[in-house]
Amino acid sequence: MRIHDPGGAAFRRGVQLAIAVPLIAFLVSRVALDPEGVVYGALLATTILANSDFSGPWQVRVFGPIATAGFAGIAVVIGILASVNLVSVVLVTLVVGTGLAFVPTLRGLPAAGAPSVLLMYAIAVTTDVKLADLPKVVLGLAIGVGVTVVVLLLVFPRDARSQIRIDIAIAMRAQADYVSARWLRQGNPDTTYEHYRETIDTLTRDWIGKPFRPAGTAESNHALILLASRMRVVFDSLPGIPIPDESDDVSATATMAVATMRANADALDGISPPPSLNDIDDQREDARDFVVRQIRMNVQPRIAIEKTRRRHGAQILLALAADASVMVQRVLGDTRKTDQRTLETPERWWTDLAVNATLRSPWGRHAVRTGIALAAAAAVVSIADLSHGYWVILGVISVLRIDAAATGRQAARALTGTLVGVVIGFFVLLALNPYPAAVWLLAPIAAFMAAWSSRAIGFAVGQGAFSFFVLVLFGALSWPPQYDTAFDRLLDIGVGVGVALVVGLLMWPSGMVSDMRRALADALNTGAAGLQRSVDHALGRISRATLSEHWPADRAVIRRASEAFDLCVVQRRDIDASQGRWARIAGDTHVLVLVGSMVGALPKVAPVPLPEHARVVDQLGQHTEEVWQDLAQQTQGGSGVQPLAHSAQIEGTFDPFAALAHASEAMDLDDETAAASLAVSVWLLDWLTLAEMVADRSFRSWRVP
Repeated sequence: MRIHDPGGAAFRRGVQLAIAVPLIAFLVSRVALDPEGVVYGALLATTILANSDFSGPWQVRVFGPIATAGFAGIAVVIGILASVNLVSVVLVTLVVGTGLAFVPTLRGLPAAGAPSVLLMYAIAVTTDVKLADLPKVVLGLAIGVGVTVVVLLLVFPRDARSQIRIDIAIAMRAQADYVSARWLRQGNPDTTYEHYRETIDTLTRDWIGKPFRPAGTAESNHALILLASRMRVVFDSLPGIPIPDESDDVSATATMAVATMRANADALDGISPPPSLNDIDDQREDARDFVVRQIRMNVQPRIAIEKTRRRHGAQILLALAADASVMVQRVLGDTRKTDQRTLETPERWWTDLAVNATLRSPWGRHAVRTGIALAAAAAVVSIADLSHGYWVILGVISVLRIDAAATGRQAARALTGTLVGVVIGFFVLLALNPYPAAVWLLAPIAAFMAAWSSRAIGFAVGQGAFSFFVLVLFGALSWPPQYDTAFDRLLDIGVGVGVALVVGLLMWPSGMVSDMRRALADALNTGAAGLQRSVDHALGRISRATLSEHWPADRAVIRRASEAFDLCVVQRRDIDASQGRWARIAGDTHVLVLVGSMVGALPKVAPVPLPEHARVVDQLGQHTEEVWQDLAQQTQGGSGVQPLAHSAQIEGTFDPFAALAHASEAMDLDDETAAASLAVSVWLLDWLTLAEMVADRSFRSWRVP
């Protein structure tokens, strides 16, 4: 049994729950004299504190839970009205379940509150609560949310995402130190590189492709993981970025890149706001003018190309630092406008809606599957008149995954953990029968274990701890304890697991890994085609408007792949346990977006290359697209694809920079037009070469299952 709790996030949640739930139970049952409202108040607090992310500014910690409680009250009313007959139970649960299962794709506070709202609806629709009992429910919810807010404000108020922010900030400063040493000769490159590598390894080990990372609720959480992944991509890409020699003056650009990297780290640490990016494109224009002057002074094409490449390396570093700044702004919820000549537009909630509101999306299919499973579970509860029927709903929610195999594994863990937890709880309550006060003392410990173990240890242990917690809580509320509650818990979870297994087998039972591979392959192909369109735009073949027309659809495909990876990782701990293959591929899709945006932006600051130069760029662009298409085929599981097949071919027959030099031999590079054409062509080739190197890196790391 391995304990893994980066930054102590699970520990903090455990302590918060240990304080909140016993206090809520005591206040509602003993002070307000309302035992019926305890279930609503206590379970509302449990889902908010254990499963939702309301960390961040105090406004989020206050108004997030309050808004959730308000919607929970509405859900209770809907559940009460729906419970009048079997038909309404099934139909309303289908709609409510599907809708609330889909909400997490939209991220933000609604996504954080959706699990709590769904649970409150489940309690109302599966119990005998009536509209006349609504004041008791409201009282329970009010006390529950009140205590929860106080706990969120006073007990470990630090943002639960602080540790990953700290780790990313440390990696950013290490990156800045290495770039400063390598490109500005301010420090030891070997020492700084080793430290930089260690920080990236920490990010990879603790956060990238891990189920306990922040994901699936807040947009800022998604941005955090995307930022961590891009830090990995940049680290892997640095060997392909040209390094200046002592005769090259890149200090202005490299200094700006280093300063931007450190400013990004300071922003994540809360030291200062995110850096301004208004000067990035101005700097690129200055760099263009300087390079053109240098080319006109170095009439030998080969020498001019080498010097331009070495200077452009610093430009690439600055572009990567600026891209990280956009991610940092998204992490911090900064909505300031940025210069769109350089940077991509952040996705909004309507983008997520468009991406996932289809059965092609794993999230969309999972929402429909969840709604049907919950409706079936509610029907079974209604027909069989099961006690504590909402546990059946909880069983479905806990076990149902996006394919049958994963659902089966989760079902086995749930049943095993529940059985162990129920048996332990039964004998503990039996032993404490003469000491009712001891049960109240045990309740905080049980609450802590329920919240902590599921995240720090694993699902099976978490299910056992939660079952133990439920028995202790019900025992404290109703003494002497009703020992048949243990049997009810085991029976209800078994029924919920059974429903989940049946639905998982009947609805889209194919492997989630296959779906993810297909989604990633589609994203790679789409990104490769988008990169080629950006090249066409840079070569003057298509307009900016034509290029922009494709961006929404392209981003939708790439975002769908990211969502598929997110969902797969959250639901399967072992998906990326070995080589981080899928995290790497998911990161590669965003590399294509970045390179495409930078290539597509070049016409804003540089002229269209002359036909002689354009032919060389076009040839490399076509080859780069083929390399990424090969990676897509490999990702989807295609056979016969050999790593580096195209690269080996092109390395033996075609050197793009040598070809560019040859095409320039007959030109008068003292002419400003020819010099500018050569400069922008070098920039284009550098970006395409970087994209190709990233694809080759993924090929090299591939391990066939």
